[in-house]
Amino acid sequence: MKRLPLLLAAIALVGAGCAEPEPVPSVVEAAPEEVRMPLPKEVRGIYWTAQTAGTKRGDELLAYMRETGLNAAVIDLKMDDGELAFVPDDETLRAYAMEQPVIAGLDALTRKLADAGLYRIARIAVMRDSAYASAHAEAALRFPKGSLWRDNTGAAWVDPADPGVAAYALALGREAYARGFDEIQYDYVRFASDGAISSIRYPAYDGTLPKEEVMRAFFKTVGGTLKEEGIPVSFDLFGMTFESVDDFNIGQRLIDAYPHADFVSPMTYPSHYAAGFQGYRNPALYPYEVPTHSFESGKAMLEKELGVPQGESASHIRPWIQDFDIGAIYTAARIEAQIRAARDAGASGWMLWNARNVYERAEYVKE
Repeated sequence: MKRLPLLLAAIALVGAGCAEPEPVPSVVEAAPEEVRMPLPKEVRGIYWTAQTAGTKRGDELLAYMRETGLNAAVIDLKMDDGELAFVPDDETLRAYAMEQPVIAGLDALTRKLADAGLYRIARIAVMRDSAYASAHAEAALRFPKGSLWRDNTGAAWVDPADPGVAAYALALGREAYARGFDEIQYDYVRFASDGAISSIRYPAYDGTLPKEEVMRAFFKTVGGTLKEEGIPVSFDLFGMTFESVDDFNIGQRLIDAYPHADFVSPMTYPSHYAAGFQGYRNPALYPYEVPTHSFESGKAMLEKELGVPQGESASHIRPWIQDFDIGAIYTAARIEAQIRAARDAGASGWMLWNARNVYERAEYVKE
C-alpha cells in the first residue's frame, strides 16, 4: 500500500471511524517547573527523529497520535552523526551540540508533549557516534593506519570498554530526565558491526575479555545507576538476542541487559531475520509468527538463565514494530499482526519504527 505523507493522511482521515483513544492520564507534578507523565498501562509508542521534533512535522505527528490513540513519543536527542540536537543545560555536554540545534526549545517540547498526555522517551544512540569519536581519541575505533574506523554507512564508533563512553551516556540520560523526559532509552549498546571488523583497532578493549562481559559492565554501570537514581531506563536489542545466549560477536545479550533495565526493546522486525528462520523462506511475510517466536524464546531464556518467571519478564518487554517496506509491503494488517503478537506475549507495549517518520495508518487501540 502506498504511504501518504503524514499531513495529507491526517487531513484525509479526520473523522474516520476508529477506536476511541484512552483518556489522557493525569500528570504527576514532580517539581514546580517539572511534570512527570505516568507510565501507560500499554505503551503505544512512535519514533520521532530530532528533525521531526524540531519542525512543524512534529505537530503533524502529534496530530496523528491524537487521532489514532498512540500515547508515547520516542525522540532522538542526537543527530545521525552523534551531534546533540539540543542545547544541554549541563555545560560539560555543550561541546557536542550542533551550532544551530534543530530542537531549539527542548523544554517547550517536553511540556507540549505532556500537555498532550504523552509519555516521553529520550532515545540516545551510544556506540555509533561520530561526534564523540572525533573528539575523543582515547575512545575512538581506528583503522590500522590511524584514521577513524567507519562502518558501511560512514559512521564512526566508540569503544564500549572505555569508561568515558558510559560516563557520557549517563550524563546525557540525566540531562534528558532533568529536561522533562520520563524514560531514557539507549540504542547501539553493542560492539561495532557492518564493516571491516577485522581492521578495527580498539583503544581500550584488550581483545581477550569476552565482549559480553564488557557490555555486561556497561549495562550495569549505565542502567543500574539510573535505576538506583529512580530514572526509568530501557535498552534496544537485536531481535536475535531473544533467540540465543550467543553474543553474535557484538557483546549484546538479553540476559546481561535485562537485570539493569526497566524495559528491554527487541527489534523483532520480521524483515531482519535471515531467510530460513524457523523454516520461513521470507520471514517478512510472517509478521505474527516471527516476533511471537522471539518473544516466547526470550521469556524462556530469562526463566532458564536468570530464574525470572515468564509472566514477570513479559511485563518488561516492549518491542519495536516494523512499519517500513523491507522484504514485503508493510500494510496496516501486517503492522497490526505484530501488535497482536506483542499483546499475546504479554508485552507491556510496543513502539512503531519508520526512519522517515512516515507511518502506515493502522488500528492501534485494542477495542
